Amino acid sequence: MRLYSLCTLILLTLALTLPARAGDNEATFVQKCGSCHQRGGQAPPVNPADKAGLVWKKYFKRGRHPVDLAATINDAEMALILSYLQDHAADSDHPVAAAIPK
Repeated sequence: MRLYSLCTLILLTLALTLPARAGDNEATFVQKCGSCHQRGGQAPPVNPADKAGLVWKKYFKRGRHPVDLAATINDAEMALILSYLQDHAADSDHPVAAAIPK
């Protein structure tokens, strides 16, 4: 009975915190990437569904982004951004087209 209660508590905690984290991912993506990656911005709009999740990971790991992001995006923010891109990549359960407002 004690194990059942512990499992229920863990599942409830995860259910309440995961949506908040997903929102943090999107908010960080829009805030940090949106100033350049929007229609009429310095860079073309980003569509998470343009690439598979693994491709997004390799893109940043291999330093393919044309601008050095180290000065404006810290490691924690980069992890949130990458998580957002992977969560909405072409091979995800919830692919997303243009996510940054015009």
